[in-house]
Amino acid sequence: MRSLPPSVRAKAIEIANSLLEQEVPDKKEAISTSIYEARAWARQRFVESRQVA
Repeated sequence: MRSLPPSVRAKAIEIANSLLEQEVPDKKEAISTSIYEARAWARQRFVESRQVA
């Protein structure tokens, strides 16, 4: 997660914590999924910001 921009890292941590609260059995899977979802969130945010401008 160190290589992620701060906003994406924060979102990944938020998602990972949520997954762990839901008792996802594999922590590595939760982290991997959270990074993937956070990157998708960031891409969507970027696309939406480009459409507004």
